[in-house]
Amino acid sequence: MHRSPGFTKEEVQDDLKAFERRITRAVRYLEPKSYRWKFLLIVSVLFVLFTGYGFITNLQLDTNFSILLALYENKVFALALIFLALLILTGAHNRADTSAIILSRNRLVLHEYNLSCNEKGKLIIKPKVL
Repeated sequence: MHRSPGFTKEEVQDDLKAFERRITRAVRYLEPKSYRWKFLLIVSVLFVLFTGYGFITNLQLDTNFSILLALYENKVFALALIFLALLILTGAHNRADTSAIILSRNRLVLHEYNLSCNEKGKLIIKPKVL
């Protein structure tokens, strides 16, 4: 078995345990914030859908149709649409998935060492590929 010079088996195990604790702590810290952002995005999308249905059913198309005038007449839909656009432009869709992004980046690095991690950040030791 090939060993790194200067590191004992216990030191390597301690390092792996410390790394695992750090990943799980980061995931636990980010999960509540992710849930809040997901909730905010879901609520705003549903609000846009419901107000959009009202906007479409009340829409009167004629020769002098103006989308700006139609949005002005349906202020609730316009505000919901603007709010959703601002959420997306400020990166709320990325904040809703922060822990998954961190875990996927860790998996990319860990793959080189025949390791992986689950959705909670626990390390998974993969068998060596011959």
